[in-house]
Amino acid sequence: MTVDISSPKREKEAPRARRDGRERLIEGARRLLAERGYAGMELRDVAMRGKAPRGSIYHHFPGGKAQLAVAATEAEGEQVRRALRESMERDGVRATLKRFGDLFRRRAAEHPELIGCPVAAAALARPEDPALAAAASAAFASWEEEIAAALQREGVDATRARGFAGLVVASIEGALLRARAAGDDRPLDVAVKGLKAALDQLLADPA
Repeated sequence: MTVDISSPKREKEAPRARRDGRERLIEGARRLLAERGYAGMELRDVAMRGKAPRGSIYHHFPGGKAQLAVAATEAEGEQVRRALRESMERDGVRATLKRFGDLFRRRAAEHPELIGCPVAAAALARPEDPALAAAASAAFASWEEEIAAALQREGVDATRARGFAGLVVASIEGALLRARAAGDDRPLDVAVKGLKAALDQLLADPA
């Protein structure tokens, strides 16, 4: 009897290969959603950006473009949520606002025509799609929850913390749209400066 010693390796690597292929497609979709919006997120370009076979899209996402957009929106939402939590736990809310402002300014300086948010693109593109709308809404809500929780750790009343968290997300997302339209980062500067001033007032009177 011949023993194929490569079989166990293939069995272990196959799930990882499937997972990696799916993640590459999601990453390609995230980038294209930010750059082109849902309408411009062509599947052939997703496969190219993700360095994955085009035929693998329907293997991982039988629902096609709509299902892939939901997965990309959820992935973006979770990555930003984790980044917010880690930054605020380490450095606080004020430093996190500056860090994210600097990040988007660098993106705008390098490629102002590409700046955007995959979650906002999902929210704007297909409001009639319940799954995509729900994914975008859940992502925004998760960011607000993290910011509100961090503010409460800094002594801010829960109601005011939730209100300010909503202001942060709305201001940054609006500034990204204006920066995209203007082709520069000045709207982001205005938004971040305004948020920092409002935060200073809030922390000075947290109750």
